[in-house]
Amino acid sequence: MRPALILAHALAFGLAGATPAGAAEARPDETALRYYAAQRQPERVAAEAARLSRRFPGWTPPADLWTAEPGAEDEDVFWDLLNAGRLDALKTALAERARAEPGWTPSGALAGALSRRHLRDEVRALVKAGRWIDLAGLADRRRPEIETAEAEVAWSAAEALARTDRAPEAIALFTRALANPGAGADERRAVLLQALPLLPMAEIDRLSAGIPAEDLAPVRIDLIRARISAVLHDEAGQAVAPADLAAFQGYAEAASDPNQPALVAWYAFKRSDLPEALSWFKRAIARGGDAMVAHGLAHTLLRLGLRREAEDVAYAWREPLVNNSLLFIDILERDLTRAVPPAIEPERLRRYAEVTAATASGEGAQALAWYAYNTCQFDAALAWFRRAVAWYPKEATVYGYALALQRAGQPRAFVEVVNRYDGLFPRVVGLLFAARSDRPSPCDAPAPRPAEPVARGAYLGLAPRPVAGPRAEPRGRVPEPDALDGAAAPLVRRSDFPVAVNPENELRAAPTGSPLSAVVLPPARAAGRLPTTARRVPGVGPMPYERYGFSLLPAWTGETGPSVPSAAERPAPLGTLWSAMQAVPADPPSLRDVATTGAILPSLRKPLP
Repeated sequence: MRPALILAHALAFGLAGATPAGAAEARPDETALRYYAAQRQPERVAAEAARLSRRFPGWTPPADLWTAEPGAEDEDVFWDLLNAGRLDALKTALAERARAEPGWTPSGALAGALSRRHLRDEVRALVKAGRWIDLAGLADRRRPEIETAEAEVAWSAAEALARTDRAPEAIALFTRALANPGAGADERRAVLLQALPLLPMAEIDRLSAGIPAEDLAPVRIDLIRARISAVLHDEAGQAVAPADLAAFQGYAEAASDPNQPALVAWYAFKRSDLPEALSWFKRAIARGGDAMVAHGLAHTLLRLGLRREAEDVAYAWREPLVNNSLLFIDILERDLTRAVPPAIEPERLRRYAEVTAATASGEGAQALAWYAYNTCQFDAALAWFRRAVAWYPKEATVYGYALALQRAGQPRAFVEVVNRYDGLFPRVVGLLFAARSDRPSPCDAPAPRPAEPVARGAYLGLAPRPVAGPRAEPRGRVPEPDALDGAAAPLVRRSDFPVAVNPENELRAAPTGSPLSAVVLPPARAAGRLPTTARRVPGVGPMPYERYGFSLLPAWTGETGPSVPSAAERPAPLGTLWSAMQAVPADPPSLRDVATTGAILPSLRKPLP
């Protein structure tokens, strides 16, 4: 290409503008020099080089003078466009050059650089969109190019392979990127940091084995952090050296990010160093730690025996993280379910009841029910046992519900409940055969005289609790579940059966405060006669009446052995939740559908008209 044409292109694409006088002479024109070299005329090359040296002191001939491809000597404008990221302008300039000089093609170096740039842009776009499967496919199609590409392209392809469960290929690509002789220390550290969250720590150790220690010094904290995380995730063969732990503790002490002291806290908790864990968890909370940090703090307090403090922390952080809500229910449950429960203040019982009702916790409901039963609050016990059986019908809960019905003088309901769980809970059926309950109520004895309250400590501030003397805190009353939101749940009577429930369980109830909890639906009866014969459930022991020569009746299918329901062999029984899940309706279910199947579907979670 003639120099005038090159200058025209430069002017067209804004690369040659107004320059000060003499600025054009700052860079020698090597066009003639490269032309003579391409023509293999060393004498002319020497003469032109001598001329340029006299005119531009300090100038030296280019290193690729004799190796450059023909046509590459006048591609400077194209390289400038490429380096500036003006790919559209570069494409237009290449097309103009090809039109001006038929048969001209860019040099291999320029074509390769342009291809690598397009590859990098495509990889960046896939990473930004999170399309890891597509990026892994691109890595398969263009593996040779990716292996020789810049580090960013290589590690992005390796990340895609790791995220698509192709760890060996990812490790090979990371290894090749680190072994690239042209990679500097910064580039190798960048590759290693990219691999940290994707590979096991043992593989990271192998990748970093060939990097000098002085090159790894700037990322030492990152490597220690990853090793601590590996220990917390129980990766085999991983341990944190004392010197590394001390270095990271110093870093976490000065860091404003609460996740750094929290990591030290979890590591101390993992090693059962509870005082150390407590100290670091409190630091993390003070710096703005989230609900997961509070979860670790509550567990640490619990293992230190500070149950009340753990309860308060879990309650305070119950909404951001469901784990804290579950932990709050579990902490107080142990005291609530004791045969002789300790005195618990009314406000603690009320907040426990509120969380239980809001989360429909069967564990919390049965704990409140047992506490009410063992403290002679039988109306509240019956209400909470009903909720507990609806939300989580396990043997201890159904047993307590039957006892509460007995105590409330409801023999018919008592017998129906026992009959319902015949074949499933032997202890419940045993109430019909026992001379007296094996869990006597403390209400049969004279009630002890109430003790006076003691002062409470600042539990949320984690201050030490005052040492209680011989007096105990007051025994609170368990609130009625229907009084928590002022709306009574619909009364379930045999004449109304079923009411928005599964016919197999008339006690199923919606959480307090939900749209269905205050709605009484019209009666709906299932078609045909429901089977009433008892069925043995796999894994359940013998029933008490079998000691007297009775045996279970055949099931409605004619089977005499344990029932083994299988959706693959037969349709699910009508009225069960499994049958409702098998039959996917085309339209949202009506209230009548809910009444007959008991399936509370998402479409019914919005307010009813």
